[in-house]
Amino acid sequence: MAKTGRNDPCPCGSGKKYKQCCLARDEAAAATARAAQPAAAPARQPKFNLFQGGGGDVDELTQASNAVIGLVQAGKLDEAEKAAHDLLARFPDVHDGYDRLGMVCEARGDQRQAAEYYRRAIAVIRAHPDDYDPDFEAVFHKLVDRLDPPGADTPA
Repeated sequence: MAKTGRNDPCPCGSGKKYKQCCLARDEAAAATARAAQPAAAPARQPKFNLFQGGGGDVDELTQASNAVIGLVQAGKLDEAEKAAHDLLARFPDVHDGYDRLGMVCEARGDQRQAAEYYRRAIAVIRAHPDDYDPDFEAVFHKLVDRLDPPGADTPA
């Protein structure tokens, strides 16, 4: 089924354009449905090929990674840091451990250390280029630039 465009006739049959009829109602319903869903992990989930066919490892990775996110969101930063180090030890060839350590440091307000962990995530992504989408590295470059911009050490 094709998506109704803003300027298409409204599917309700009123004869009006969709944007002048049911669009606002449909957008409000979609927003309510999104709000009712459980909080998703941050949008730093790559499409990677690692562990394809392994099944169990991917599930373990996802569960361990999401557990760290939950601890950070709950403010249990010491537990989150330990869990992130465990994640890194179990899955050293995946960016998640460094990503989650960066999240812990951000939550603590340690921007420079967070940026350093994100740089390490970039290094993992570069070391395993076949396992990640080509554009995924850019997500971490944006984080590094925001947290530790070039020239930040230069006195004004």
